[in-house]
Amino acid sequence: MRGLAEYIMRGSKQATLVVALAAAIPLLFWISAAALALVILRRGLNDALSVLIWGVLPALAWAVMGDPTPLLVIVGSAGLAVILRESGQWSKVMLLTVPLGVAYALLLLTVHNEQLMALAGQIREMLPQMLSGAQNGVDTAVLARLEALLVPILGGLLGAVHVLMVLVCLMLGRAWQARLYNPGGFREEFHALRLSPLVAGGLLLLTLLGPQWTQLALLSPVASVPLLIAGLALVHGVVGIKNLGTVWLVAFYVLFVFMAQFAYPLVMFLAFVDSLFDFRSRMRPDSGSTGDDSNGHG
Repeated sequence: MRGLAEYIMRGSKQATLVVALAAAIPLLFWISAAALALVILRRGLNDALSVLIWGVLPALAWAVMGDPTPLLVIVGSAGLAVILRESGQWSKVMLLTVPLGVAYALLLLTVHNEQLMALAGQIREMLPQMLSGAQNGVDTAVLARLEALLVPILGGLLGAVHVLMVLVCLMLGRAWQARLYNPGGFREEFHALRLSPLVAGGLLLLTLLGPQWTQLALLSPVASVPLLIAGLALVHGVVGIKNLGTVWLVAFYVLFVFMAQFAYPLVMFLAFVDSLFDFRSRMRPDSGSTGDDSNGHG
């Protein structure tokens, strides 16, 4: 990937070619989003504006054909890249993913309304069978409540998945930037990522209590994304401090994939607890502040 990042940074023509071509090819929009994020992080939005325009055009074509995902991910990555360049704070970026994810969820509920309603209908038909093993059965009112939550939750999941893709593309662009201009910079930033207690507590409450109200159910999956990323940063940070090696990370992600229903809540809870106690600062000796590559000039 270093060769691709070097090619992108040779000039506007090269960057435009990569961003536009990747946006036009099915399933490669993430490369377009990451490349655009790299250009914005290094050169700023003004210099990247022409690249953004040419990248958005193929994504717009996909949106017209019924697939808004490339457009949402490319534009979202560009917007968060601007915020990260100006502030240099990943915690601020994490917080902004919540309103962005909600906006995506509402938009996707509109665009994919028929598909979501059909999927909700299929799940609704299976609910009695899925819950038939519950002790004393399931109350009719509870079943009706679960049915009412299906569409908002599905919309929230779509918004969460899209905003997670935005974050991954932004992080990839940041990693490319650090590899070219500040080796190890992104690793230090990600290992240090931590939410404030107020933010982490609020997100955890939204995640847990959102499904209690139909109007807030959509927020629950979206609010979990910053907690997930903060929890993963905690895991990476601890592995880095203890010099445990990548094999531990590989094992963690394998377990995470195969035990997601248990691992996801656990990682979120660890992120909240870490916001209170800051485990990483307790595990390592005091040292000078690390360099910030917020503008790529480190």
